[in-house]
Amino acid sequence: WTPLAHPEGALYYYDSTCRIYTDADLSKPSTLSAIEAFADQLYNDAQTNTNVDITSETELVIEDIDESTCGYYFVERDTRCIFWLEKFDAQTLFENIRRVRNMGHIKYAIEAQYWIHCELFPHENRVTPVVLEELKQMIMHAAAVTITSVTSVAPFERDELEKMLNLVMNIEGSSGKGLRTRSRLLMFSMTGTLEGQFTHTRCVVARFMSEFIKAKFFNFCGQPGARLDSDQTIYFKDHEHQSLLFIVASLLLFGAPRTHQEELKMIWVDRIINRVLWNQFIGKLNDEWAGLALSATVILNANVAFLAIPSVQDIARLLSYLSVACSIAVVLLVLLLVRQNQKRDCERAVTLLASVSQSFFGMEMLAITYSLPYGLLMWALLCFAAAFGNLIFGTGSQWMSGAVGFAGSLVVCFVVLVARIGRH
Repeated sequence: WTPLAHPEGALYYYDSTCRIYTDADLSKPSTLSAIEAFADQLYNDAQTNTNVDITSETELVIEDIDESTCGYYFVERDTRCIFWLEKFDAQTLFENIRRVRNMGHIKYAIEAQYWIHCELFPHENRVTPVVLEELKQMIMHAAAVTITSVTSVAPFERDELEKMLNLVMNIEGSSGKGLRTRSRLLMFSMTGTLEGQFTHTRCVVARFMSEFIKAKFFNFCGQPGARLDSDQTIYFKDHEHQSLLFIVASLLLFGAPRTHQEELKMIWVDRIINRVLWNQFIGKLNDEWAGLALSATVILNANVAFLAIPSVQDIARLLSYLSVACSIAVVLLVLLLVRQNQKRDCERAVTLLASVSQSFFGMEMLAITYSLPYGLLMWALLCFAAAFGNLIFGTGSQWMSGAVGFAGSLVVCFVVLVARIGRH
């Protein structure tokens, strides 16, 4: 057994004779004897299993669970496959994907697990020129699609793909340099692999490959009705009825919940989150909320100045108080929501959207929550405008009231025009 260190620091052991990996602590004699006993039993069972063909290139990974139980899987590098001796419920590999029946589709789920294995145990994971070229072609195609389409199914954003391509090109360039100089660090062997590779390079390639293969599985690549756009559903789309609460909230919040609901539907398609769209959505929300908070402070200052006027009537004062309350609520909500979104990466977003979508109101409650800052700011503005109008029309002269009324009518017409254009 040879102790090896993963590039990220994890310790694992490798038996080069039997090609066995384990992350168990073999410094303990009891653990060592248990792992070796498990390995002997697994290989003996494999020899008697007519459905399994164990070759000299087959690898075995063992996890020590307790004294009498172990977890394991076999790895076949030529076919990029992992397998077990017993029947295995592949549903555990499908995550939220439903109706996975075709073996050509299941193949991508298995291959994604193979690349995860290569990332976890990189010391014998030889990166071939074929794999490097395959990865480079997938990155370039994904980058091209993100440029020409806003609904691409690429698993990364455009700037991320450019960085990934630069990394792969650097790996390829280092390999070419090794060929020219015939150095001992990097040179092609007769089998077409890069000898003397650092494990860091192997981890990079394996991680990138696993992400792209998982994207193929999620989007039903090569299957009838494959997902070609990020907002395309694979399954039958049921007609969703909006609840009375959502209809009322949309009216009170000036239609903002409907907009956020549509955006969330584009992100959460077939119970799968689109990482690129989610990051863009959260970034846009944070920018929008920052602008709303700034506007709320402006309205708050305007109300403070307005309340300092001695001749303000009780109705106008009440409306100004309501505007102040709404402005403070906007600032508080923005602070809370921005802080929550800073902690909400893609994995946590999956948990959030999965739990929300299964609730009674579905995505409606989340859409309403994200719309509160905008809706309350609009109410703060309307209350302040009403308070100002009450002051003008209640205490001002007829000439002043007429001028302000005419200007206010023009403003209302402009707002209605912009709203109609935005709706179309």
